[in-house]
Amino acid sequence: MGPDRDPDWFWEVLDATRPRLSALESWLESQPRDVLEAFALAYESAAESLADFSEGVSVDGDVWSEDGTEDLCRWVVGQGYGLWSPVVAGDLPLEEVARMYLGRAPLLPEGGTPWDGEVSDPAHRGYQSPGAIVQGVYRTRFAEDLHERLAGM
Repeated sequence: MGPDRDPDWFWEVLDATRPRLSALESWLESQPRDVLEAFALAYESAAESLADFSEGVSVDGDVWSEDGTEDLCRWVVGQGYGLWSPVVAGDLPLEEVARMYLGRAPLLPEGGTPWDGEVSDPAHRGYQSPGAIVQGVYRTRFAEDLHERLAGM
């Protein structure tokens, strides 16, 4: 997948469930295994389309680590298509979005309301972001690690 192949339903689900993480959790719990896998792959693809994590992103003279850059890109995806699209198109520099992420710049209206971080199932605590909740739901429902499952495909 890539910026032109991320399924429309993926963005629609994020928009429809935001800002309630428990709503996304509930939606994921009602879906079959292949939809959870497709959701996770679309999320990763959308994040990877924003930057090469290993190169980092330079913000105010500091180059972020690979993990920090990945976290930023996953956060952008979680904000929805309205923020992700201008970043992937190059119309909004990732460096500026990083300032939003850090609270140094106002979040654009396209970024919407922040996720509330609340989950219904206590087993999903620790997976309290829109990109991570699919991991917790998958583990709970199928007693299998989603990363390992996808790596073996």
